[in-house]
Amino acid sequence: MKICFFADGESIHTIRWCEYFYSLGYEVHLITFSITAIPNIHIHVVDGGRIKVAGGNWHLITRFWKVRKLLKKINPDIFHALYATSYGVTGALAGHRNYVISALGSDILISSKSSSNIRKALRFAFKRAKWIIVMSEQMKESTREIGVDMSKVTILPFGVDPAIFNAKGKELSKDKFVITSTRNFEEVYNIPHLLHAIKILHEEIPNLHVNLFGSGSLKEKLEDLSADLGIENVVFFKGRMNQEDVAKVLKDSHLYVSVSLSDGSSNSLNEAIGCDVFCIVTNLPANLPWVKDGFNGFLVETNDVENLADKIRKVYLNHLELQSKASPVNQQIFEEKGIWSNNMKVVEEKYAELLKKKGAFR
Repeated sequence: MKICFFADGESIHTIRWCEYFYSLGYEVHLITFSITAIPNIHIHVVDGGRIKVAGGNWHLITRFWKVRKLLKKINPDIFHALYATSYGVTGALAGHRNYVISALGSDILISSKSSSNIRKALRFAFKRAKWIIVMSEQMKESTREIGVDMSKVTILPFGVDPAIFNAKGKELSKDKFVITSTRNFEEVYNIPHLLHAIKILHEEIPNLHVNLFGSGSLKEKLEDLSADLGIENVVFFKGRMNQEDVAKVLKDSHLYVSVSLSDGSSNSLNEAIGCDVFCIVTNLPANLPWVKDGFNGFLVETNDVENLADKIRKVYLNHLELQSKASPVNQQIFEEKGIWSNNMKVVEEKYAELLKKKGAFR
């Protein structure tokens, strides 16, 4: 099988998909608007001009003819776009018969609700797709509202590698209370909310240590906010890490916190659960299947700093009791739906099913 992904080459999700299907013995190509290098993957870069992280990259659609030209040269069996708006719509215009779209979250949950033109574009893209992957029930409902044929939609979270994300060798520091966030520094992840909660607690918890791992356009502003709040001595901006390093940090953490404003399904949360970390996350529909409030974590609202601080305080004061209650719940949830290879097996089988249909282009 020859698979061609169409996605952001700098995204960890893209890299994981490419590397995984290469490891199964398939020939893997990637068409992308970003310059990148992934070992063993055939990379094809299309100049997309200036791309804004916050969205509004309509100009990318005009590159569809370049993508179509590359597709005819590559002649893949499967053409799979990761992200439904920019890549998904442009890929639909390229016209490959075995076209698959994965919606990742904000493309459906935020962008589709911001403009009737975006909804029309998504409806067009999904009509062209033979299969559509979404991360959660909420995302599935959003595709229904757009007007998608629901027989083509499958709920399938990515999941993580249990060989990396597990509780083996987990040993928490007795000298400090470690909080870790692995969300990027963009507006949707609401990092200032966490920083304001830390401001409330940083003198109350003298051994507090907060790891902020990630990257993004707001990094300097968040560093400045940390300094303005007087918490720069307990908050540490660590940058982007590979999966092995993420797992190591999580195993050293008492608490994982995500106060994201929107999520389709959070891989970062899956990683934390795999490493058996007690979690505080926002009360979003995507988080409800993973965090049972008061059992393996706490749910908080996106606009209540005091409540977030209170929940962090409770974890600090009662960590051993809360963690012993959370561990069996974490293990069960992770085994049921958090394992990457199990979920990717579904994708591989669907690819094979699509291949039964002849002809590459419309």
